[in-house]
Formats: sequence, structure tokens, C-alpha cells
Amino acid sequence: MHTVKIDLTLTPEGRHLAFSKELLEVAHVFRRVGGEAGPWQRVAVNTRSPYLDTDVFAPGTQLEYYVQHETQQGTAEARSHLVSTTLP
Repeated sequence: MHTVKIDLTLTPEGRHLAFSKELLEVAHVFRRVGGEAGPWQRVAVNTRSPYLDTDVFAPGTQLEYYVQHETQQGTAEARSHLVSTTLP
């Protein structure tokens, strides 16, 4: 399984996630709120890069993301490393 490249940038609109994706790969974005105690939630299904997360959270909230690639048949193919931020 190869690693997906991912970058997280804070913008006035939300969190901008840019990631690598091959033409036929399916990409899902997962988010965890509040650190290791929080559950992972899939926030985007078969999405394109860049993905903009516009959900509103309180200042000081920790957010983590990763991208999971699958084949067209649903087999896990690659995963990004975690990216995280604490909201200002």
C-alpha cells in the first residue's frame, strides 16, 4: 500500500486539503475532532482534490485528517499520513 500526499492549509473559508489522486482512484476524507479520544468520521466520499472542510468549530479545537484511496472495486489501496491543526 503506497502513501498518499496530503497538505492542510487554513483559509478564511475553512480547512483546505490538497492530496494526490490518480484518475481511477476513489478518495475518501476522514476527520477526527478533539484528538485521540474522538472517533474518526468520513466527511467526504469519492471526493476530488482540493477538498474544503467548512464545518464550524470553536477556537482551540484540534482537528486531524487523512485520505484513504480505494480501487473502483472498494479495495483499500493507499492512505495518507495524518495532518492536524488546532483552530485559532
